[in-house]
Amino acid sequence: MTRSRFKRAGLVCRPGGSPWERSHCQNPFAQRLGNEKYRIHFASRDDSNRSRGGWAEVTATVDGLTQTARSERPSLDIGRPGTFDDSGAMPGCLVDHEGRLLLYYTGWSLTRTVPFTFAIGIAESRDGGRHFDRLSEAPVLGRNHYDPLLAGAPWVVVEDGNFRMWYVSGLRWEVDPEGKNAPIHYYTVKHATSRDGMNWTTNEHVCLPFHEGEHAIARPVVQRTDAGYEMLYCARRLGETYRVYRASSVDGNHWERDGVPLLDTSASGWDCEMVCYASLLHTAGASFLLYNGNGYGRDGVGAAILEP
Repeated sequence: MTRSRFKRAGLVCRPGGSPWERSHCQNPFAQRLGNEKYRIHFASRDDSNRSRGGWAEVTATVDGLTQTARSERPSLDIGRPGTFDDSGAMPGCLVDHEGRLLLYYTGWSLTRTVPFTFAIGIAESRDGGRHFDRLSEAPVLGRNHYDPLLAGAPWVVVEDGNFRMWYVSGLRWEVDPEGKNAPIHYYTVKHATSRDGMNWTTNEHVCLPFHEGEHAIARPVVQRTDAGYEMLYCARRLGETYRVYRASSVDGNHWERDGVPLLDTSASGWDCEMVCYASLLHTAGASFLLYNGNGYGRDGVGAAILEP
């Protein structure tokens, strides 16, 4: 997709307005339902800025995506007080493995010296992806020797029975000693492996080293290709906002990044300031880039059609 062109198709779904979804449809990804119907999962926020899982069902045509149904309650709620996800539960990806539908997600906690930390949890659906129950109240990948600050935004692929995860890891915070400016997070993408999807092994290797001026590389989405692997991600430099980029790899560990955005901001409207958190939806008639715009998805999920 290095030279791909996208035709913007507008917002696919917007925040529903109920108490748990006052704003945002963040980090969209699609679940195939059959007959050109898809469920787009995302995270909405309440008045306290806490994220919960939600979804919208859409029907695909060659011209776009039309919403047909909406979750009436959270598909994944926040955790109990004191758990790693008591301040937010943000769906990351679905894995359909041996008859089980697993959701990997980011759980948020508020902290004092810096604004937040997060870790990766796992939940399972027994109703086809409408609702999810935690398999553990503890994270499956959180702070550890190689990720001492945070781990989140998981994207998991199963290959020959083995699990591979690409995720965001925090490298450092820069804190203003006088407290005049907010702490700045530095995080990028790393890789972990597992035999069972619950117990993960990682190391010090960074998949996407920073380019000059960058401080945040977020939301990796990985798919297999004939040549190896392809990753969508978003990145930003200090004082700037996110753009969507692409990277390629032979082995899934060492990546070549494209130098220009795969998708840039539009001239006006809901995605004129930022584009971020993209994933691909391949339908019978077209391929769509699902993504968020201004305010990290404040207005909802947008789509852009991949042109031949």
